[in-house]
Amino acid sequence: MNLVQPSLPLPGTAADLARTQARDSARIKDVAKQFEGQFAQMLVKSMRDASPGDSLFPGENQLFREMYDQQIAKKLTEGRGLGLAPMIERQLGGSAAAKTDAGQATATSSQALAQYRKLLPSTQAGEQMLDAIAGRGTGSATTSRSSILPSLMDTLSPPSDGGNGDDADGSPLDRLIGVLMGRKSGGDGNDSGSNAITMPAGGKHSPESFVSAIWQHAQSAASELGVDPRALVAQAALETGWGKKVMRRNDGSSAHNLFGIKSTGWSGDSVRRSTQEYRNGVAGTEKADFRAYSSAKESFADYVRMLKNNPRYQQALAAGGDVRGFANALQKAGYATDPGYAAKIAAIANGPLLNRAISSVTNAIASR
Repeated sequence: MNLVQPSLPLPGTAADLARTQARDSARIKDVAKQFEGQFAQMLVKSMRDASPGDSLFPGENQLFREMYDQQIAKKLTEGRGLGLAPMIERQLGGSAAAKTDAGQATATSSQALAQYRKLLPSTQAGEQMLDAIAGRGTGSATTSRSSILPSLMDTLSPPSDGGNGDDADGSPLDRLIGVLMGRKSGGDGNDSGSNAITMPAGGKHSPESFVSAIWQHAQSAASELGVDPRALVAQAALETGWGKKVMRRNDGSSAHNLFGIKSTGWSGDSVRRSTQEYRNGVAGTEKADFRAYSSAKESFADYVRMLKNNPRYQQALAAGGDVRGFANALQKAGYATDPGYAAKIAAIANGPLLNRAISSVTNAIASR
């Protein structure tokens, strides 16, 4: 009598392999999502570390700030998230779609990023979240549904020249932070008029275009003051948001005030605007009059006169090429009420954005 044996899957059969593959795919998917979550946390933490101030938590409450940042990171990865998890999943071999093209198995990371860029989601919620992290107003005319995420892919791509990436831009995360910080806009910064600082590259507001527009003026002024030109560029970048928030006159033209100098003792043109001031360590908004100039060159010239002719700034000039010492002396002399003013100048002066911008400008000058 022959007994019918129950059909049991043997190890290595197609069914077993399918189940194993499904489990592996699920694990890869989970790992990819975890990677994206870790990246989101690193992004928020790095942005927080690079942020010059913390107006939301002025009391510097570390616990609540970290809790808030964790919520931001969580929101970034909800739904379709940043779009990094599917890319990581495909690179790890967890996506069936990725296996349909044998060429993807040997694609470089740069090629994979280029391919993935075409699949990027363009959801309004995701764009608005990234706009919020980048400090951009969602109602800005420069905001578009497809503007941020493709830029993230470009930023994370390895150098096209085959280098090892150990340049002024730093790590991919450094480059990403640089892009996000460079995209900040708002206030009265979207200057498309002909009277503003002349920006190359179609008038785009970027650290490179800002430095290119003022570098020669900064060098001349720094030479006259005996200080590092980086300090002057960093201070101007801080005061104007890399040229995006230069004060305007009533007719909409630029006031070219690059150093936030108020109109006290000034007989020339002036502009009135809101400004953030610190009183007894507490930030508040006030109205004040600021000097207006005909050009960036005049702004630098007035800045030089003010520092040279005012005794309280002599200690700053004595710092010479010490950027941090110069900035600290300016703050101690009462140049600004912001308690973090000097630290912000030093951070910009020694940061990757300014390094890259100056390198770009000097290379352009050398190639002429």
